[in-house]
Amino acid sequence: MKRKIISVVLAGAMLAGMASCTRTEPTETENSVTETETSVVETTEPTEDEHPLMGFNMIENGDFADKNHAWFVYLEGGDGTVAVNGDGQLQYDCKMVGIKMHANQIYYDGFSLYQNCQYEIQFDCSSTVERDLACRIQINGSDYHEYMEEIIHATPEMQHFDIVFTMEDVSDPAPRLCFNLGKFETNEKFKEHTVCFDNFDLRCIDDSGYVEGASAGGAVIQSINLNQIGYLPNASKVAVLNGDAIADKAAVIDVSTGSTVFEGNTEPSSFNASTGRDEARFDFSAFNTPGTYKIVSGDFESFEFDINENVYDEAFDASLRMFYLQRCGVELDAGHADIYAHPECHTGEAVIYGTDETIDVSGGWHDAGDYGRYVVTGAKSAADLMLAYSLYPSAFDDNLGIPESGNGIPDVLDEVRFELDWLFKMQASDGGVYHKVTCANFPTFVMPEEETEGLIVTPVSTTATGDFAAVMAMASYVYADIDPEFASRCLDAAVKASEYLDGHPDFEGAVNPDGIVTGEYSDSNDTDERLWAYAELFKATGDSKYDDAFCGLSGSGIPCASDFGWQGVGAYAGYAYLSADKSKGKFYDAVLAGFMSGISDIKAAAAGDAYYSSLTTYPWGSNMTVANNAMYVLLYDAVKKSNEGDAVAREQLNYLLGTNGTSYCFLSGFGTQSPNSPHHRPSEAKGAAVPGMLAGGPNENLEDPYASNVLAGTAPALCYADSDQAYSLNEVAIYWNSPLVFLFAYVQSEG
Repeated sequence: MKRKIISVVLAGAMLAGMASCTRTEPTETENSVTETETSVVETTEPTEDEHPLMGFNMIENGDFADKNHAWFVYLEGGDGTVAVNGDGQLQYDCKMVGIKMHANQIYYDGFSLYQNCQYEIQFDCSSTVERDLACRIQINGSDYHEYMEEIIHATPEMQHFDIVFTMEDVSDPAPRLCFNLGKFETNEKFKEHTVCFDNFDLRCIDDSGYVEGASAGGAVIQSINLNQIGYLPNASKVAVLNGDAIADKAAVIDVSTGSTVFEGNTEPSSFNASTGRDEARFDFSAFNTPGTYKIVSGDFESFEFDINENVYDEAFDASLRMFYLQRCGVELDAGHADIYAHPECHTGEAVIYGTDETIDVSGGWHDAGDYGRYVVTGAKSAADLMLAYSLYPSAFDDNLGIPESGNGIPDVLDEVRFELDWLFKMQASDGGVYHKVTCANFPTFVMPEEETEGLIVTPVSTTATGDFAAVMAMASYVYADIDPEFASRCLDAAVKASEYLDGHPDFEGAVNPDGIVTGEYSDSNDTDERLWAYAELFKATGDSKYDDAFCGLSGSGIPCASDFGWQGVGAYAGYAYLSADKSKGKFYDAVLAGFMSGISDIKAAAAGDAYYSSLTTYPWGSNMTVANNAMYVLLYDAVKKSNEGDAVAREQLNYLLGTNGTSYCFLSGFGTQSPNSPHHRPSEAKGAAVPGMLAGGPNENLEDPYASNVLAGTAPALCYADSDQAYSLNEVAIYWNSPLVFLFAYVQSEG
C-alpha cells in the first residue's frame, strides 16, 4: 500500500494536557500542544546500539504478525472496538465519537522512558474519514500529563508518521502510549468510521543525556525490618534480618546516647519462599525501657523506633480520622481537615439508572482513592468500627478532633452514624437497597468538589440489601443506650430490608450497567449476606423466625469462617450468631465449628513466616487480609473467652507497621518510610499523603500496568511500590482502614 511519510520533531516533554487510559482511572484531556516542526521526509532505520536502553523496539508485535495483540480500549462516552484485521493492521472501529478527545482511546503498556533520553516513535495510520487524532505518551497516574503529544491528521491514504521527542521528566518505568480518537474540532459531525494502525516502532535513539537513578520514588530497602512506630513496653518485639545482616548476635542501640542497651542471639536463619531470601529473627522482647532505639547487626542498622506506653496513640487516632477526611456531601473546614479542607461535594440529586427519577443520596464516606460510595464496602467498614467499639469501648473517646467531638458520644459512633445516615438514603421504598452511587467515570486527580459530573445510582442488589440489613440491625443494639430513637429507626430499616430478601429469594447481583466504568464490587453468591442479615436480626431481636431463616441457609454449606471481606461476609454472620445475647441459637454448635475452622490456618501461616505474616498468598488488598485475620482471631477469642489469638493479632499489627519484607510502614504518615504517593485523589491533589491511611500492600498478581512492568519476577511478599500509578498495590480504602482501627482498639484497650 502506498503511504505518505511525515516526520515530527517535538520541542520536548509537554505538561499541559491530561488524558487517562487506565483500566480504572479515566481523566480529561486538554487540546494543548507545543509547537512542532513537520515535514515530508524519507525514513531510515533506527540505529542499532549495544547500550541496554537502545537498539530495540519497545512495542512488541508492532507489525501485528500475531493477532494476539496487547492493545486495549478505554471509553468515556464513546464507543468502539479494536482488533487485528485481515490485512495485519490494528483496526479501531469507532461507533460513537463522544464529546471528549479521549472519549475513544486505544492504549499500550509495558515499556519505560528515561530522563534526558531521546526517543523516536514511528507508525502507519489511516482513517476511512479525514480526521485529527492525538498520539500521546503519558504518565499513567497522578495528573496524567503527557511526556509527548502530537495531533496528527489521518486520511484514507495510509501515512507513515515519525515523531522524535526528549523525555524531560524523571524516568518513568511504566508510562502509557495511547491514541485519543474521540471528538476534535475537525470531526464533530461524522460518527462511525475506522482507523487503522501498523508498524509501530518505539525506541531510544540517543541516551547520552541519561540520568542515573532518576526514577521517581526511591524506597530504602532495609536489611533489618521491624515495627517502625514502635512497641508497648511489655509487648513482644522482634526484628527480622535478611541478607548480609544475618549474624549470630544483634543489639539494641539507644539513639540518644549511641550505647548498647541490649544484646542477644538471633534465631537460626531459614529460607522464606514469600520473600525469596534467607531471614532470621532477633527477639528483644525482654528489653522494655522507654526510649528511642535502633537495631544493629554487623554493619547494618534498622530504622529508629520507640518504646513507650503511648506509642500508638497518634497512629490510632489518624487511622480513625481517615474516615472523617473521607466524608462526602459536607464541608470539611480547615480547623478539622487542615490542607484537605474542601467545600461541600456531590450534593446534587442522583439519577436512578434506567429511569428519570432522581433521589438525594448525599453523605457517607468516599470509598477509596476515588469518590464513589458503595453499600457493600461501607457496610463492612461501619460493622468493623461498631465491633471495635462494642468489644473495646475504653479505647475510644470524644476528643478525636471531628465536628462532633465533645458532644458526649464516642467519636467513633458519631463517625459511623454519618455513614448510616447515608445508607438510609440508599434504601428503596420496597426495602431493597441500591448497590452504589458514582459518576459514570472515575474523575481526574482532583479534590472531591471538582468532580461535578452527574451522579448515578445503580440498581438494587441482594448483596447490598443483605449487608444493609445486617449493619442496621447491628446499629440497633449498638446505639440502643445512646440514641434509642435512632436505634429503633435502624431496626425498622433492617426488618424492611430482610422482608425484601424474603420476597426475592433469587440472587440479584450487581454488574456495571452500560456506560458506567466505576468500581463494580460484584459478587457471585448472596447466601453469606443473607446469613449475616438474619444473624444480626436474631441478635438484635431474639425473634426465632430469624434463627429459623439463618438455620435454613446455613444448611446450604456456606461456612461462617474467616470471611471478613466485602465480598465474603460469612464470618460476620458467624460472630453475630455466636455472640447473640439470647438463648443459644438452634445451629450454635455447627456455626461454632465453622467459625473455628479457619483459625488453625492463620496460626500456622504466621508461625511459618519470618515476619509472622498470616498470609500464604498476597492478593490485591493483602494488608486488609492481614488486618482481617487479626480481627478474626480476636473475635474467636471473644466467643471462646480466651486470649489464644493475642500473639498472632499483635504480630499482624507489627507486620503492617514495618515488620515486613518491603521495609515500609504501610500506614501513611507514620514510621520512617511510609506511602508518600498513594492512589488517592485528595493526597495527589494536595501533593501530600493524608495521614493514617492503610495502603493495599503487596499484590503478587501485579494487576496494574505499573506493577506488571516494574515488579515482574518479584517474590510475592515484596510486590509493592509506593506509586500513585500502582493502584493494585498502593490504593487506600475505608474497608482496609476499618479492621486496622479494630486492631488498634484491641491493643490500646488491652495494653
